[in-house]
Amino acid sequence: MVSSSLIDAVKMVSPRYRRWKRLLAGLTFDPDGLSRPVERPGERDFVICGCPRTGTSFLSAMLYQPPSVVTVMEPWDGMRLPPAELFASLRGEIEGSGRMTRGRLNVGALFGDGRVEWGRDGEFPHPIRVGDGYVLGVKWPAFWRYLELLPDTKFLVCLRDPVEVVASLRSAGGRIAEGLDYDIPFNRRMNDELRAATRDAALRRVLLYDYVNSRLLPYLGSANVFVVRYERWFDENDALLSEIGGFLGLDLGPGPAAIRPGEPVRDPDVEELVRAHCSTSEALGYPLPGATA
Repeated sequence: MVSSSLIDAVKMVSPRYRRWKRLLAGLTFDPDGLSRPVERPGERDFVICGCPRTGTSFLSAMLYQPPSVVTVMEPWDGMRLPPAELFASLRGEIEGSGRMTRGRLNVGALFGDGRVEWGRDGEFPHPIRVGDGYVLGVKWPAFWRYLELLPDTKFLVCLRDPVEVVASLRSAGGRIAEGLDYDIPFNRRMNDELRAATRDAALRRVLLYDYVNSRLLPYLGSANVFVVRYERWFDENDALLSEIGGFLGLDLGPGPAAIRPGEPVRDPDVEELVRAHCSTSEALGYPLPGATA
């Protein structure tokens, strides 16, 4: 039987792992280093953010509706460039080449059968036709950090029930399953605080949910913020898209992503952790498991 330490050692010397570490080493940007006030993106640019596993990818896919609106999912340049420069760079590529080579969304699968599928940044380059005055969105969950810095930029903030999110974090694998985000300067302060709080990955997943959402809460009533609750996709998606369109100044279509409701999470261990340690659930509008009305 091969030991886990041997497997880890082989992984660490593999070419793929070395490429990954080189990529992370090049992502040196931290919003704390930006001069204030921070230069805002354009008036027709918007941000999709929220805690991981709250539906940010699904929202990005639903809003990929060229020629009126284009979304770019997690381009690594978002961890290299300040916001105004990032959006200008993406617009330059779209308008200059009629293509998008960045982002993780598989546009072919999306328009083929409605699948929300993603891969590596740049894995699915595709042509884009845009109209005059098109709207451009960038999806990065961690861009909640810009809420304080960009009060005039529009944000779509995703929320979801904590039990569902914490269970999904566990099944996602990688650092997210450990209750941490990418090991880069953009996330360093959060990762350090979460590591210091506990060595228990199960508890840290709950604390990750709380960490992000406690920083979202002060902005959820702001005029430049629209809250997208994941649960609304399954019983009022038409109304939700209409409201998002009004917020962005667009007439949105029904959206290309297929809505496929999953089974509700019923995990007593996750529910118990959330009930014992989640401090933001009630304020976000999600009663704690087992709580009485």
